[in-house]
Order: sequence, then C-alpha cells, then structure tokens
Amino acid sequence: MERTIIIANTSNMPVAAREASVYTAMTIGEYYRAMGLKVLLMADSTSRWAQALREMSNRLEELPGPDGFPMDLSSIISNFYSRAGHVILNNNESGSITFIGTVSPAGGNLKEPVTENTKKVARCFYALEQDRADKKRYPAVNPIDSYSKYIEYPEFEEYIKERISDDWLDKINEAKLHLLRGKEIAEQINILGDDGVPVEYHVTYWKSELIDFVVLQQDAFDPIDAVTPLERQEYILNMVTDICRTDFKFDNFNKVADYFKDVINICRQMNYAEFKSDKFKEYYKELQNLLETKAHSNNTKN
Repeated sequence: MERTIIIANTSNMPVAAREASVYTAMTIGEYYRAMGLKVLLMADSTSRWAQALREMSNRLEELPGPDGFPMDLSSIISNFYSRAGHVILNNNESGSITFIGTVSPAGGNLKEPVTENTKKVARCFYALEQDRADKKRYPAVNPIDSYSKYIEYPEFEEYIKERISDDWLDKINEAKLHLLRGKEIAEQINILGDDGVPVEYHVTYWKSELIDFVVLQQDAFDPIDAVTPLERQEYILNMVTDICRTDFKFDNFNKVADYFKDVINICRQMNYAEFKSDKFKEYYKELQNLLETKAHSNNTKN
C-alpha cells in the first residue's frame, strides 16, 4: 500500500466529483509516468463514471444520445483511454500507464452504449460471467465473449514465435473454435435431450469441456496451479490439442461422458503436480494408456 493511491468517490457524492474522479487518477498517473515509472491504473467502474457524464449532460441540457448518455460518449471514452500507454521521455528514459477499467452494465447487458464504446477502444476485453461463477468454473471469464486484439500485432506474433512456437496462435484459435462449437451443441442438448443429438455431437461437446477444465480453469489456492510458466502452458495445450484432434467412436453418449470424465480427471491431476516431476510423468503415462486403450478398441471394431 506504500505505493498505492486510492481516489474514492461513492455514488452519493456530487455528480461533478464522480465525473472528475477518473480524470484525477489519470492525471496523477501521468505525473508518475513522467518521472519514468510504470503505473497501473484501475477504475471500478467506468460505468459509474459514464452515469455521472450522463447526469452532467442532462443538467447542461445537451442533446442526449442512446440511453440518455452524451452524444460524444464514444469520443470521451476514446480520448480517455488514449492517455494511457508507453512513452519515451526527453532523457531517453521510459514510463508507462497500464489502464484497466471495469464495466458493470445494468442487468449484464453488454449491448448498452458504455460497453459497446469501451470494446471499440480497448484492445483487450475480459467478459466475467455469472453462470461460470455459479458452476464454480474459475476464473469466471467467458472464453468466447472475451478477446485480445494484441495477437493481431506483428510484434506479438514474433514474440510468440521466438518464445513458444510458430503454431501457437493457430492452436489458440482452434481451441476457441472447439469451445464455440461445444457451446452450440450444449444448447441443442438442453433442448433435444442427450439422446436427441448424434453421439458425435457429444464427443465434440466433451472435447470443449476438456479444454475448459484443463486449460482455462485455474486454482488460485494451489501453489502450483496458481502460476503457470509458458513452457508448461505450451506442453498442456499441445497435449489437449492432440486429444481434441483424435477421432473417437462410442456406442452411446453415456460412454462418451464416462470416458472423457476419466481423461479430464487425470489431466486435472497433472495441473496440480510439479511440471515434469515423477508424479507428473506418472499421470501422463496413465493418460497415454487410457488414450491408447480407446484407440485400440476403435481399431479392433474397425
């Protein structure tokens, strides 16, 4: 807390104070950035700031935009976000401001003006989802609605190719496609029932569950799973991608669920074991035996 500055403006404070709060914080951040420091600025939440902008606009009798927000809301948000970033100072030193803003729309409506305009400006967006939190799937970040536009930058592509592999981004997009397809199939299963869709649909769905449980979910209370180095991330993603690329054939959907639950359980145990330790290798060998057994049974049937 020695290097922390908190600017508190509650909802019952004057509207002018609520509007000025984020500007005050950014100005202080710019002061320290000019000193060659790296500043992390977090605003909770920009939706409350936008509501103050709306109240000020209404009192000034300005022409209202969508939902009563100012007509130039998009420009206001864009100009504010543009104040963050990395700068080179006159003494050839550098400083930076990393801005993290939370958006809390009423009723979780991600189509309202503040969220829409923020997503246009922000290069990265994490969509927190109540449904994932209710299912105890942490971190409760929706992997489909969330995105990062930094992966489109040539500099980032070169960094990934040097530090990880050439096909890392391709595998990320492949995993996201599996998750999207799994979500669509889950909705069909909820409507038609387990026996109302082909068995192949269940296989695709459980492959998406494998990605969710093994790659996306994380236990912050476990000393090993709480922090995952790049080398381990690459290893786990390659392992899960290979499983998802494998063709499985089952007689009914019950066998699909039982088989993939065993696969997920072993993979989850690997996440709690030290990377490349004896325990980790034991779980990996057990996983390979399980996969080979199924592959052998499929070859026998064919």
